[in-house]
Amino acid sequence: MTNKVFGNFGRRPLWLLPIVLVVAAVALAMPWAKRVGPLVATALGEAGVMLVAGYCVAAVLKRQRRMDEVHLAAQGFANSYGWIWGGLAASLLLMLPPVMNWMVHLVHAMVRVRGTGPSGTPDGLAVQLAFFYGVALVMVVQALGVCVASIVWWRRMGGFRVLPRWRIGGS
Repeated sequence: MTNKVFGNFGRRPLWLLPIVLVVAAVALAMPWAKRVGPLVATALGEAGVMLVAGYCVAAVLKRQRRMDEVHLAAQGFANSYGWIWGGLAASLLLMLPPVMNWMVHLVHAMVRVRGTGPSGTPDGLAVQLAFFYGVALVMVVQALGVCVASIVWWRRMGGFRVLPRWRIGGS
């Protein structure tokens, strides 16, 4: 078993380069695509998202091939429990009035700035933005849940000290 939990951090910028290039290319091409038509801009944005997501899946699978059984077990535990805990936490967050009000105000502000949605109505844009922000919130909280579950796994296994071990009655 290796001691490197996060791998070789120095090489991380190298495998992130294609993601940065795709995002930059889509961002630079978006004004042109909007002039051509909204359908072209939507297709270009979705193609960019699919390219980045596909590359990330390929990078994870390539990295996973070099893991030993302990790291694979840690990854399985973190993914299975982290997604569940994260989804539950996101659902609970969306039930809290401050978070719900913040999301409503965010959608309302974006509708005022952008005007109308693809269907030509402000309501269509509001529904689209609310769906997008809700899904984004769930994914971010689930990713945090996976991180917490990974820390729980490594703490239970006795390795990868993230938090100091507090001693009762001693120094």
